[in-house]
Amino acid sequence: MTALRNKIPPFHEILALYATIVFLIYGWATITFFWKVPSWLYFLGLEEIAGILSYTFASSLLECTIILFIFLFASLVLPSKWLYNKFAVRGSLMVYALTFWVVLFTLNSLIQLPSTGDVITFSIGVLLTSVLAMILADRSSVVQRLIITVGNRLTVFLYLWLPLSLIAILVVVLRIF
Repeated sequence: MTALRNKIPPFHEILALYATIVFLIYGWATITFFWKVPSWLYFLGLEEIAGILSYTFASSLLECTIILFIFLFASLVLPSKWLYNKFAVRGSLMVYALTFWVVLFTLNSLIQLPSTGDVITFSIGVLLTSVLAMILADRSSVVQRLIITVGNRLTVFLYLWLPLSLIAILVVVLRIF
């Protein structure tokens, strides 16, 4: 039990990482939702658009939770010096890098269908960006403090997105039955 307790990061670091994940995932989901709303107004009613928003929030909550559990599992499996000691910093840097490359990949996919080279570039880009950002953060305490401060400040979005997501899940369940 003590070994397990030494592998799970402190709650405030888990919360900071989760807030960062929630901010990025919900931010991107909200941008893409409102990007599509003007065209939906031509053929969908308000009830259908609210249903789509509910599904978007419910799936975003599931996605954020899965990503957090992946990081928690990695913290349990990997050596402590890799992730546990700087859980919020390294986790946030990986999430920032992944989000950056997903946005680039998505915008590129709007222009042309992705090729194998695009997928390889995406994979290598995420890996290199994450590693370089972690090296920079390890060498600079200012970067570490900045990422921790941003993660702590982003926790305010949990008070907005999580209740809206719970309402969205209720709407989805009511729509199914």
